[in-house]
Amino acid sequence: MFSGKVAIITGSAQGLGKAFSRVLLEQGGKVCLSDVNPNVLEKTYEEFKAEFADSVFSLPCDVTEKEQLREVFRRTKETFGRIDLVVNNAGIVHEVQWEKCIDINLNGTIRGTQLGLEYLRRDNGGNGGVILNMASLAGIFPVNYTPVYCATKHAIIGYTRSWALHPDAVNNGVRLVCLCPSFVDTDMIKMDDKSKYIGPDLAQSVLDKHGVMSIDKITQEFLNAIGDETNNGVSIAITKEGVKNIPSPRP
Repeated sequence: MFSGKVAIITGSAQGLGKAFSRVLLEQGGKVCLSDVNPNVLEKTYEEFKAEFADSVFSLPCDVTEKEQLREVFRRTKETFGRIDLVVNNAGIVHEVQWEKCIDINLNGTIRGTQLGLEYLRRDNGGNGGVILNMASLAGIFPVNYTPVYCATKHAIIGYTRSWALHPDAVNNGVRLVCLCPSFVDTDMIKMDDKSKYIGPDLAQSVLDKHGVMSIDKITQEFLNAIGDETNNGVSIAITKEGVKNIPSPRP
């Protein structure tokens, strides 16, 4: 499905970003790994390089720095000759450092989406493709212990849905979609730093109630999302109970 195609994935040194990168490489794709943590990024790059040779390269990037992110796109196009998929995956949870949370989660996604449209759209020399933005079940339902995080994810869904309806995307072969998982077994949900929540006891109780999904489950839905050409403006809610596609309302 992805053989010969090229992806940029932010926050791909570990967690879901790393898993998404691996599955695309296993399908014969090419991936630019990008992450704010250069040490972890280098380890992931060396691991993938040993398996997939020249199908992968890496470039450290802080998505809050627009010129760093632009360089990721420029270098990917220069290295692989094309870009087919942009995954805006970088994100954090932090209710105390809330400005940082907004700048990474929301502003980083907006920056990545705008660059993705610039490089993918056919009237600008692209081949069309997919922009997948990582939202969350917290983008669909309110969450009392992470209101800022919740706000960023609601905004990502609204932003993605809006671009999915825009003629500049539709007429140039660019689809946009959101993945909205509940708790996934990554470092983001570890409770070792309770200061990032407003009411860590609330967070723990919800985590205990709803449980944690495996990364493999999200990876499969990731593949379904990018492979299904009817998915545009769709928010894909993923829980332990199942998967639900929530189409974009039309004005």
